[in-house]
Amino acid sequence: MPHKFNKIVPDAHIFLDANILDDKPGMAILVTKIFATWAQIEHELSVLLIRVLGANAAPAIAMHTALTAQHLQNTALQAAAKVALSPDDFDIFQAALSTTESTKTPRNHLAHWIWGGCKQRPDLLALADPEMIKERDHRVAKFYHENPDRDVVDIVSHAELYYFDTSSVLAYSEDDLKRALRDLKESQSVMLRFGLYLNPPSVFTLGMLAGFRASNEEIRVGLLHKLNDSRLFREALGRIRKGRSSTPSENGGSHPPEPPGS
Repeated sequence: MPHKFNKIVPDAHIFLDANILDDKPGMAILVTKIFATWAQIEHELSVLLIRVLGANAAPAIAMHTALTAQHLQNTALQAAAKVALSPDDFDIFQAALSTTESTKTPRNHLAHWIWGGCKQRPDLLALADPEMIKERDHRVAKFYHENPDRDVVDIVSHAELYYFDTSSVLAYSEDDLKRALRDLKESQSVMLRFGLYLNPPSVFTLGMLAGFRASNEEIRVGLLHKLNDSRLFREALGRIRKGRSSTPSENGGSHPPEPPGS
């Protein structure tokens, strides 16, 4: 996880620079792969509603598409899944979806926060909270508006107006980016396998083409094995089951079976 600059560099000199990775090709490649992997995850999410609702998906897809915010789309998707899936499969659905929630933050920082660097640590990518930058710029603009006649020397004495709040600036190292990419790739794999878990006939068709035969149930069991190999999925499913065990369920307190390999 990245750290706040105020925790790792006392009196950090932060500057904004959209070209900060020009001399860091390794980090630039990692950032590119992070964006590309998230695009794959978003694609898997976009077709998940079809996999959940099947032939009845068209009206729901139209409404889902009209929701432009990601969190609203996910809320709608979860509502549809809760109705369409069995309790066991809904638990698996929630665990799979939670892997995207737990891994998306670095991508969001890279996409929406403001890039820069640190004079003391040129090896780090600085990502500044845009709300902090906006507050800083408003403070500076207000000062100049209220003091139009200040001379240059007097204005320089108020240099602190330009300072960044380094507790609102994250320090991303190359290792942080590698971990973020690793987790996103794991989440993408989970979403792909869960989509196939919901639609085993597509796996059956591919298996037939390759000369293999398996029933839908055998395919689902095998995919659940693969899902349970993922640490992110396994931990999420454990949390969901723990929550269910502490709350009486709608069907009289029964709980879904452990996935194979647990």
